[in-house]
Amino acid sequence: MSGISQPQSHREVVEIALWQTLFSEPDTAAMSMLSQLNSQSQEQVVGNVALQHGSELPDLGPLSSFGSWENVASTLLFKTAVMSGFDPGSLTFDPVAWDNYLKKAATIPFFLSYTYDNRNVSLSAPSLDIIIDAVSDLVQNFLNPQNFDDVKTTIQKMAATTVRNKTEPEKVSNQQLGILSRHDGGLYLGFVRTASVMQYNQDKGGYDPPPQTLTIYRGYGALDFERCLRNANTLLTWGTHVNAWVRDTSSYAVKPDGSPA
Repeated sequence: MSGISQPQSHREVVEIALWQTLFSEPDTAAMSMLSQLNSQSQEQVVGNVALQHGSELPDLGPLSSFGSWENVASTLLFKTAVMSGFDPGSLTFDPVAWDNYLKKAATIPFFLSYTYDNRNVSLSAPSLDIIIDAVSDLVQNFLNPQNFDDVKTTIQKMAATTVRNKTEPEKVSNQQLGILSRHDGGLYLGFVRTASVMQYNQDKGGYDPPPQTLTIYRGYGALDFERCLRNANTLLTWGTHVNAWVRDTSSYAVKPDGSPA
């Protein structure tokens, strides 16, 4: 583990402390705007996948009790969710928690870097393949192609959850795919998000998407192993397990299928 200067060490402490600062409650004006949203017409669907095959990673050193770097990463994501009030296991959409989660995730102080962008995808017919192909292209920067089958299965579970979760005749499905991936000697924490309009099909007994243009968000951070090791005492107080991160989502227990989302 390489040493750093005292000023840099102090900056790390400040960055980590500030990141743990909770968001303030929305003010009166913001709450008034939020109250106009019909929460019954929106849902959230979350799916997480951990791809633990691939590159060898550094020794865990003082973090050895975690058992794997994936457990360190999932601890950061668990902490992010708690601070944001975000519940990945719930289908109830909370716009404030949804927004806060991504803000916290994008600024995790244990990243070497964070990259994000958006892509528009035209959905002219109910086809999940269009979305799967778009996600495959978006995540290739931090994922080995041979591991994509697990990602595809998670997307299919999320799609099935959306199709079967009956709420309003028309709803907006807010979806988030979380990915932990070893790639080229690094460990990446990725997030893919989109929101699609879904209309209930009485004959089918489930939802279909009408023609629309989807905006797909892709963001990913590379874990800074050295910084994690330097701040091991902090991380050890947050510990969780990657299996819980994968399991505790709204789509985990759903049987995957090829339904559109």
